[in-house]
Amino acid sequence: MNTESEQVRSGEAVVGVTGQQPIDVATIRASIARAQTLRRESPELDELVELEALLRGHIEVLLPEVQAAYDRLWRGSVGWSRGAGRLSGVRFQVRQGLGEGVVSAHVQVNQLARDCQWLLDEREARQQ
Repeated sequence: MNTESEQVRSGEAVVGVTGQQPIDVATIRASIARAQTLRRESPELDELVELEALLRGHIEVLLPEVQAAYDRLWRGSVGWSRGAGRLSGVRFQVRQGLGEGVVSAHVQVNQLARDCQWLLDEREARQQ
């Protein structure tokens, strides 16, 4: 894992788990918005690689908090089942990598952006 200073230099959000620094929601939203913008563009592979790493970092810090929220649910409920399935899918997607070529990288970045948005939405819904 990158140190906090490496995260700042690389443009990653500096975030933490509960009890540490707050999650930088604005940076996460900006990364998601950038990924959505790329759908209408023909980005270079380097840009997709950078954005993929950034989104994976955001997912890495959002995932434990959302996972903890679902872990508190009854493990037989429909809500727990849906959440557990989605969280499993997010973890699987993060491990996939960019694949071969720009099209594969583009698809992966779009999926990571959707997963990141879902995690952010889940986190915010649980805070209300």
